[in-house]
Amino acid sequence: MSQPKIGIVLVNLNTYHDTAVCLRSLENATYRNTTVIVVDNGSSDGSGTKLREEFPAVVHLRSERNLGFTGGNNLGIAYALGDKCDHILLLNNDTIITSGFLEPLVDRLLSDSKTAAVSGKIYYWPESFEGKDKIIWYAGCFQKWHTGYHHTGVMELDQGQYDTAAEVPYASGCMMLMRGDLIRQHGMLSDDYFIYWEEADWCHRMRDLGYVCYYEPKSLIYHNFKSAPLGRETPFYMYMQTRNAFVYAKQHYSGVTKLRYWTFYPVFLAYRLALQLKAHNFKSAKAMLLGIVDYFKGYSGMRGLKERGFVRT
Repeated sequence: MSQPKIGIVLVNLNTYHDTAVCLRSLENATYRNTTVIVVDNGSSDGSGTKLREEFPAVVHLRSERNLGFTGGNNLGIAYALGDKCDHILLLNNDTIITSGFLEPLVDRLLSDSKTAAVSGKIYYWPESFEGKDKIIWYAGCFQKWHTGYHHTGVMELDQGQYDTAAEVPYASGCMMLMRGDLIRQHGMLSDDYFIYWEEADWCHRMRDLGYVCYYEPKSLIYHNFKSAPLGRETPFYMYMQTRNAFVYAKQHYSGVTKLRYWTFYPVFLAYRLALQLKAHNFKSAKAMLLGIVDYFKGYSGMRGLKERGFVRT
């Protein structure tokens, strides 16, 4: 059987180096039937032009403004579907792939027509984690007591403890292979999110339709990303995470889960707020409160981001 055609979508925003490293690693992928699409998401530093010149074999798209992770990826997804790609792989531009990472994702997706999305095992890039290799960033996920989600195995040394494929609430948008016909039938990422929670939302929508999502440990990539210590997160991160958690809960939680959310999530938010205040990270503490306020004002997607100073346009 011939390989399905996979559209690989990366979003670049003023991050030439990260995107270039990722594209160079993709040149070593053993799965060949792909179209790689770089979406320059309103970059102002010329990185989109530089990438276009350095990687002419890649499809380059340009948005004149920052559409967020959701809008940037949706631009690439739309192109890939028009290019007759069978399925879509969302890949963070700050990742480094291993040569055989894609075949296990495709095999898992095709093994069951009810599988909507698949993600693999993701390590921290050693240089972003004190030079240590095989430190897990994502090995699946689970819902915590406060109804938010948490990565399985995060910051653990991989010793084979997560080498079994498993159904998960959502596949990580850092590396998420999405079934193409479901995107065509039921839509792309929701513009309600801009960034954060959007992949959980898409996967939840598919699960509501009777599909499942999988973690496939035979697929491995690295994430060149350094987690901020608790209490030291950026204002933008805390604002979007807080606001979008409320948006997600409103759209997807009902019954007992809704009761759990409104009982326990405020407790969790109070804990996160206390961490910001203890670290004297007052801007992020304020951003959390603004995220709550703006949710109750009905804000979602890009609405409110310019007013809060998070985006220029």
